[in-house]
Amino acid sequence: MKNVIVLYGAVAVGKLTVGKELSRTLGYKLTHNHLVSDLVWSIFERGTLEANSLIEKLRYEIHEAAVKSGQGLVTTHCYGHNYVSPTGLSDPEYLKTLEQRLEKMGARVLFVHLQADKETLLNRVINESRKEYKKLTKVPKMRDLLDKEDFTTSAPVKKNLVIDNSKLSPEEVVHIITEHYKLKSAEQEKIC
Repeated sequence: MKNVIVLYGAVAVGKLTVGKELSRTLGYKLTHNHLVSDLVWSIFERGTLEANSLIEKLRYEIHEAAVKSGQGLVTTHCYGHNYVSPTGLSDPEYLKTLEQRLEKMGARVLFVHLQADKETLLNRVINESRKEYKKLTKVPKMRDLLDKEDFTTSAPVKKNLVIDNSKLSPEEVVHIITEHYKLKSAEQEKIC
């Protein structure tokens, strides 16, 4: 049974940074929000029904294809507990449905809700690395999001680990995840 690890949380919480380290440690493939979103947004305007419908469809299909191939996968999702897509799909419904669909295919779906305090998020949103994927880098917009979105309530999923990574390195977060879920590194897998 292959694992699908879903790192979710606020904008700028460090999902991709942790995801890269977790992927490297476990030898899993990594996919993230902006790979699919940027492709779709190159054709359809962001926030439209057409764009969101296609993004949702592609995300399910990509995750399902990874499970079918037997590939371990780390994926990220920007999660607002009160966010509802123009399609009517809420973030809690999306993650619950993803969990159900992948489990039905035989995957072990493990969720990690990354959280950080407001000051940390505001400092991270201006990080130069965010520009590579055209991520939000404006502090005023981030303040608005933090006031509007519920980034602290966890998704209604079975296996969920909450980590405040405000003062933790990506390596420390990966250690917590691998210990909690009893995951073996790529090197440990080779030995066994």
